[in-house]
Amino acid sequence: MRPFLSVLVFLLSTTTALVTPSAGPESSPTSTAGPVIPVQPIVTYIPPVASSKAPLTKIFAYAGGGFENLVFRSNGQILATTAFPEPLLFYVDPLRVRPGVVLHNFTSLRNTVGITELGPDRFYVHGRRREGGPFTVFSVDMRYFSILPNGTIATPPKVKEIGSIPSSLGLNGMTHLRKSDRFVLIADTLLGAVWKFDIDTGKYNLMIKDSSMAGPPDKTEFAAYGINGLRAQNRTLFYCNSGVQTFYKMKIHEDGSSAGNASLITSGIACDDFALDPWGFAYVASPRNALIRLDTRTGAQLVVAGDFNQDTSEIRSASSARFGVSDSDQTSIYITTNGGAFVGAPKGSQGISRVDIGNLAQAFRERDESRADGREICL
Repeated sequence: MRPFLSVLVFLLSTTTALVTPSAGPESSPTSTAGPVIPVQPIVTYIPPVASSKAPLTKIFAYAGGGFENLVFRSNGQILATTAFPEPLLFYVDPLRVRPGVVLHNFTSLRNTVGITELGPDRFYVHGRRREGGPFTVFSVDMRYFSILPNGTIATPPKVKEIGSIPSSLGLNGMTHLRKSDRFVLIADTLLGAVWKFDIDTGKYNLMIKDSSMAGPPDKTEFAAYGINGLRAQNRTLFYCNSGVQTFYKMKIHEDGSSAGNASLITSGIACDDFALDPWGFAYVASPRNALIRLDTRTGAQLVVAGDFNQDTSEIRSASSARFGVSDSDQTSIYITTNGGAFVGAPKGSQGISRVDIGNLAQAFRERDESRADGREICL
């Protein structure tokens, strides 16, 4: 029997009360919610099952703040957002041929959060405006970007504001269905919903609002967090709920609307953003200092990197995960960490690391194939 995590683990607070807004671009701002601040309470945990650890290599360290999310360019280079203390977009070379540099400082924002790509080298980033302003989406055009070997930016990316969602409460993860689409889906962690945002017109509407996406029912200041990371695959939306430690999937239509009820995959999972492989596994960045492999068919959890809930872990508060896209790293997962900086992380523990799961991934595939043949391989 697989164990479950027993208590709430990634709790956040907001300095104002939550207000349920109406959807659509016609809406007027209905919330002045303050920043969402993660906290790390001292509690007792039942960790997920440990497994053979995958090798971990630190790619980039940034002691000045905490990374929130990342995405890959088609050439294998990384773009990463920071949640604090500044709203930055970083360029990081996984091969470390060129140094990591700040691509852009979104000075009008309080932070940068979600990031995704639609079309070759056309990226979209969102964050909350300063002084309690609305969450705003920007485009980042990297098509003509160039950087010198010493890290000097020869041609910067073109950054353009597209529009805001005034009636959102707390935007978080962002994803797309197909790269040919002209819209993105954005999780609203405080509203417990998913917004659809048109990247051409700036129009938006509340696409999905479901009880599985809501935070704990008491909505106390330390328990307001709901849906966090989300990814779409094969017309299915996968998402985690950090506040109540659950992981769900839901069938969706091509326009991003719901095509069925939410289906619970597992509960008791300390989760943030995650990566999906083609074989039914999610690799979940855990704020409890680990990378967790989740079987989306059975709900079984395995720690594949880091040490769950241990301060000595090489991973300090993982926030997102993505598979590499180059021939050399397609079985590697890159994770961002904020180092647990909200409670005073060691300098340099915030950054980006690579976890090489090649051998583990092959073992998982062999196990599944063996089950189909009536055999079993123990991992």
